[in-house]
Amino acid sequence: MPVISRAHLHAHRAWNLAIGSVNTKTSVPLSAELHVQGCPATYAVTSTSNAAIAVRQPCNVQICPLCADEDTQNQVVDVTAGRQLFEIDPEGEELDSLLITLSCGHVFTVETLDDICQLEKYYSREYGYWASIAPPPSGLQRPPTCPHCREPIKSPRYGRVFKRADLDMSEQNVATTCQRALRLIQDRVLKFNLTKVIKDLEKGLVNLPSAQLPPGGAEPEIELEMRERKAIRPSEPLPIPSKRFKKNSKDLRRLPKPIVDVWMKAVRRLLGYYDEASQVASTKSSHARAYEAAVATLYRQYLSELDHSAELQGTVTPEDMALGLAKKHCGLPASPKADARFRVEACWQTFNVRFHMVSLAQKVADILAQSQVAEKVQSLWADMIEDIIHTVERDASLTIEEARKSQSNRQLVRTVLFLLEARYQAFSHRVDRYLDRTQLNKLKREARNGYSQAKQTMAQYDRQFREAMDFRLSDQKWLKDNYSVPAEAIIAKWSEMIAQLDGRASYSKVTDSEKREVAKALMGGFRRIGIREQFSQCPNGHAFVNTESGGTTAASRCPECNSTVGGTLQNTNPSNSRASDL
Repeated sequence: MPVISRAHLHAHRAWNLAIGSVNTKTSVPLSAELHVQGCPATYAVTSTSNAAIAVRQPCNVQICPLCADEDTQNQVVDVTAGRQLFEIDPEGEELDSLLITLSCGHVFTVETLDDICQLEKYYSREYGYWASIAPPPSGLQRPPTCPHCREPIKSPRYGRVFKRADLDMSEQNVATTCQRALRLIQDRVLKFNLTKVIKDLEKGLVNLPSAQLPPGGAEPEIELEMRERKAIRPSEPLPIPSKRFKKNSKDLRRLPKPIVDVWMKAVRRLLGYYDEASQVASTKSSHARAYEAAVATLYRQYLSELDHSAELQGTVTPEDMALGLAKKHCGLPASPKADARFRVEACWQTFNVRFHMVSLAQKVADILAQSQVAEKVQSLWADMIEDIIHTVERDASLTIEEARKSQSNRQLVRTVLFLLEARYQAFSHRVDRYLDRTQLNKLKREARNGYSQAKQTMAQYDRQFREAMDFRLSDQKWLKDNYSVPAEAIIAKWSEMIAQLDGRASYSKVTDSEKREVAKALMGGFRRIGIREQFSQCPNGHAFVNTESGGTTAASRCPECNSTVGGTLQNTNPSNSRASDL
């Protein structure tokens, strides 16, 4: 039979349509029959507004009502009405007459497959015709399958349906992988033996030859304000890349090699955990990648069209207009946020790693002070500690915004705890570094400001959480256990810091009898302190004991007021005196 001309005109255009999307603007007619080898074959109903486009295919691929064998002719192709293949009108143009042959070989009417694939969830109708794409359904979608053999339906007409199901399956795989990785990282961080690593640090640093360390003099007096922090570029990913803490970082390159080598050996495993968590944080879900690809493709298309248009007015640029149109017509109202959950939890693990690093670095700082390493080296080391804490503050703030955008209220308040802790540790580090009588009043003011800010931050997010969760009792109990109590503990540390700076620590006065018991225990215990001249006090009256019978051999800091105590036999600190009450 001759080829019908209208099929010839429209078949090529229809075949070039994007598979898997319903083009609601095409002018392809409802049916374009193509008679091949003496039989009408309507093949592969493509995604057009009303169209079932016939494409030239041999009969051994496309089943038609006229040339099928008797068994095939008796096959039910209209599940709703129970009609068999021989009852289908080959000349019909309605959806209950058009046929699709699936890859498994079974054939059904378009109307039947539309119902099986629930096409109405993905496209909206107007006056009985597909008018536009609809927001995709929520929840996990399973791939549609053939009613006879359960093989997945992969016909181009249902591309948006089965591709969504494929994305959901991929999403599940990504979620499972991320959950497993985060559990493993969390377990390793919790089991990290800080005590053992600190002992290894002490062994590695205690006998460092001073000849290997730069002599350097003390740096000029530095204002109490935080040193100018090394800028973190806005383009830096979340979390900060681990190269900032590794051997070739700016901080460590300025330090003596023996110290850096011991330090890197101590934190090697922690940095490994950090990299694993960063990899999880950078993992994008299948839906997010699909959304970005769709927006990028449409953006280029619209931008190309707008470049040849002179209709734009005002301050709107072609780029802004193209991006807005791409996001509007990509098929999703906004970028998927499911992967934000794993990004937030991965950032938590990097915070825990960095807090471990801060604890170890502060121990190294104590060792350097006791070893009388050059003050410049100690200052550079303090810079590094300051920078680590600063990166936690920066990343915690960004992670809070991530949780807010994804409306993860529980993750949001738990992230606030890391921000509160980072702010406290930053101030505590400054007190350890800068405290002296000339800066005491300024530190007191800053401590009170930090305390007020912590309380305000706690109250702000407490209120936001309760409002977002409609004041449900179960959520309020969770909030108390997982946010309020830990936040109050951090605020209590601010109170203790203020009390120490004010000279009114929160403990009660030690009685003379208690002092005598302490002295007796030290003199009779494993230390065997033999003479009372070994009990001394700092300029502010805080007692300490020298464990070496020959006199002091190293300088240190009073744990109460940070005053210098001890010294060498040739250079004993003159502000220290004997503790007569002991």
